[in-house]
Amino acid sequence: MRNYLILIRPYGMLFMGFTPVFGAIANDQFDVLKLLYLLIIGLLAHIFTFVQNDYYDIVIDGKSKYVSNRPLVEGSITQKKAFIIFSISFLISIFITIFFLFNYLSLLILLLSFLFMTIYNKYSKKFFGMEYVLGIGVFSYGIFGALTVSNNISSFAIFISFFGFMQWLFSVGISANLKDVEYDSKLGIKTTPIKFGVKIVKKELIIPISFKIYAIGIKFIHLIVAALPLFFGYSSISVYDYPIPGVLFIFVSIIILYFTIKILTTKIKERERMLIYIGLQEGLALLLLPIVLMNILFDKFGIIQTIFILLLFIFWPLFWFRVLYGKKMIPLE
Repeated sequence: MRNYLILIRPYGMLFMGFTPVFGAIANDQFDVLKLLYLLIIGLLAHIFTFVQNDYYDIVIDGKSKYVSNRPLVEGSITQKKAFIIFSISFLISIFITIFFLFNYLSLLILLLSFLFMTIYNKYSKKFFGMEYVLGIGVFSYGIFGALTVSNNISSFAIFISFFGFMQWLFSVGISANLKDVEYDSKLGIKTTPIKFGVKIVKKELIIPISFKIYAIGIKFIHLIVAALPLFFGYSSISVYDYPIPGVLFIFVSIIILYFTIKILTTKIKERERMLIYIGLQEGLALLLLPIVLMNILFDKFGIIQTIFILLLFIFWPLFWFRVLYGKKMIPLE
């Protein structure tokens, strides 16, 4: 069972899981049952994406000392079983959509989302800039959620979906590719950092200023996109006249920028420390959407339920890191 959990990476499920949920809420969907269906589809999308990624990358992963003990590489789970897992995830998602959330346009966008994920997984090691394809896939999940409510998509839902695009653009194009630059360069894989001239020289990570500017620029855009619902009045910086969302947003954003800088300045020999910074940055970024939506969540679902969601976003990844990787809490990445 542990190997299957490692394969599906439950610690990261909530972001993709809640992307269609938040997209639907931003398009005025507050029916808890329908939101639950969307959450299930989002969680299945996460399983589909990550299991399929390992399925396509099995040969390359076997050449890296950092991920050569992943379940598919070491053979504890066969490729056939992995194929069955992500195929079933896809089919259940389609089934739920057709029978409980159906309209033609939402189904089309969901199919396109899975297509973009598949294109990324199959070609991410062959072509430069594939994180943009992945980002479009995540963006599409948010739009899918909005379309299950109405064919008229609000600007609010577009902002929420675009946040997902930026989240994955940074987490894969910057963080994930940076930590893997040593073996990617040896294998001739042209990722974004390598295209910018990031390289290993005498076991030292050399990062050109151009890549640092690009990475920090992506993160600033990410935070600006997160703030757009507040800026345009779709959500509020206050709940019950207390500026709790606004203060939390600023506080979390500052810490995110701090960890972004730490990711870009950590030496490759301290890769495990870099992984910690990456995990903390992504975990905090995950909190931004429920913070931005806080006054809506308070109003439509209640204080206790909103606090539960916030705590879930904090403790869910910590729980799974501890269960799967012990006190070290660093994944096989």
